Amino acid sequence: MLKWLLLGFIGYMLYKSAGPLLSLFKFNQSIKLKKRKTDIRSKVQKMDIQDAEFEDKSE
Repeated sequence: MLKWLLLGFIGYMLYKSAGPLLSLFKFNQSIKLKKRKTDIRSKVQKMDIQDAEFEDKSE
């Protein structure tokens, strides 16, 4: 009986500690995503993008 109470208590503590750990993981992922987006934006801004020229085929 004591073993089941101990296992239940350990399970409950793991359940309660999972919430904050998941929120930290999600927070870390959002930071990585923002960093990735800023890296891509800076790379695009550094590119030498020129206006595309095209010929109008109206006769």
